[in-house]
Amino acid sequence: MKRDLKNSVKSYVESKQLNEEQLDSLVNMVNAQKEIEPKQSRPMLRVAAVMASILIAAGLLWNVGFKQQPEVSILIAEEVVHNHLKMKPLEVSSHSLQDMRTYFNKLDFALRGSSLITSGDLQLLGGRYCSIQGVTAAQLRLQDRETGELETLYEAPYDNDLFQELPDLQKGQTPKRHYINGIGVDIWVDKGILFARTFSDDT
Repeated sequence: MKRDLKNSVKSYVESKQLNEEQLDSLVNMVNAQKEIEPKQSRPMLRVAAVMASILIAAGLLWNVGFKQQPEVSILIAEEVVHNHLKMKPLEVSSHSLQDMRTYFNKLDFALRGSSLITSGDLQLLGGRYCSIQGVTAAQLRLQDRETGELETLYEAPYDNDLFQELPDLQKGQTPKRHYINGIGVDIWVDKGILFARTFSDDT
């Protein structure tokens, strides 16, 4: 009986073994799977490559855009000219700088003249609140006594972090000059105050 059991087990095991043809078929299937797997991973590689390209392109565009961003003095000049051309009504009219100081009591500084604004040819007409790059400022209107030309003078507290480096008269530097829409703008710093003044010629 034991011999019959042994023979039965042997026959069962042998029946489950692969013949040569079946073994070759199995090997071919394994090899085919190895070739398929890299191909299946190719779409993922393509996606990764596309994403990397997009990130690189975005970085380049960011750098280019940053480098092309106008310097702060140009942004100030554009804003100053824009407000100058609007010629909004004055909130206070006076020829006295002291009256202006009294009116502009919401500023973090007291209005003061600059050594560049000493010409007796200019007469103060009045002023109104304004802003420069989001900073509350005083907008003063001046008039040339001889030509009648109107000019606008802006005063705001100077913040180096916001306005970056601007010419400082106390350091012997000269104002930065820009022309926007045919109007000249001088920008400078004097005793901690940012000044911006429009003019109609290049003198």
